[in-house]
Amino acid sequence: MNKKKHIIFDWNGTLVDDAWIFVDILNVLLKSRNLKNITIEQYQNQFCFPIKSFYKQLGVDISNKSFAELEVQFVQEYKLRMYLPKLFPGVKIVLEQLLKKNIQLSILSASNQIILNKLIKHYQLNNYFNDVCGVDNYGANGKIKMGYKLLEKVGVNKNQTILIGDTDYDYGVAMELGIDCILMGRGHQSLNRLNHITDNVLCDLKEVNTFLTNI
Repeated sequence: MNKKKHIIFDWNGTLVDDAWIFVDILNVLLKSRNLKNITIEQYQNQFCFPIKSFYKQLGVDISNKSFAELEVQFVQEYKLRMYLPKLFPGVKIVLEQLLKKNIQLSILSASNQIILNKLIKHYQLNNYFNDVCGVDNYGANGKIKMGYKLLEKVGVNKNQTILIGDTDYDYGVAMELGIDCILMGRGHQSLNRLNHITDNVLCDLKEVNTFLTNI
């Protein structure tokens, strides 16, 4: 890895500690369908993309009409809870340190763009990121497409760009975009799962500066 000039951050589970919110919502959806609750540990060991595959594991009917209803219900429940999670400890400090090194920062998320904009404003993070890129739907579709657009807009060499996420999907996005990747083992997938994907797994965002210095 060459010296990085551009860092792309995932949002959910990477900068904001919100996996537990998704578990709460899932249990509301599961209960309404007479299905078993899921624990945070089960969630982190099973969560995957595409989202339909994950719901299928839980026994949810993913036929088109049923899944469309589920998406609407999920968004309704999420909007009730979206401001409850906190940023992971030290997030703003780390971002400030990276900016002092003249590293450009962006966000690339599978979250809906409108919701993402509201959250970035809520957590007072607007001044840290040149670009905040979400998707135009509520089904977590289109992250790779937005990633290509982001890389083209920023114009930094791919060898000098790295994505920081918290799932195997983020790793796949990075590979598709042709950039390096760090995974955070405290978000929406378990540390054990991530360790089977890459050696570049950290447990605290505060380790990022040291990691980038040593690569």
